Amino acid sequence: MNTKKELIDITRTSKRGTSLRITLPKRIAEKLSIKEGEFLGFYVEGDRVIVERIA
Repeated sequence: MNTKKELIDITRTSKRGTSLRITLPKRIAEKLSIKEGEFLGFYVEGDRVIVERIA
């Protein structure tokens, strides 16, 4: 399986209390039609993090 990766944007982590926060770049949100208030799930696959909208 040959999956082509497309780098759309880059973000940086910031600290919030004891957690790290990331900001979803506007280009990513627009490309995936993600709106404010939606839930996102984070999955780990090897050394990758997969983010999916939770219905």
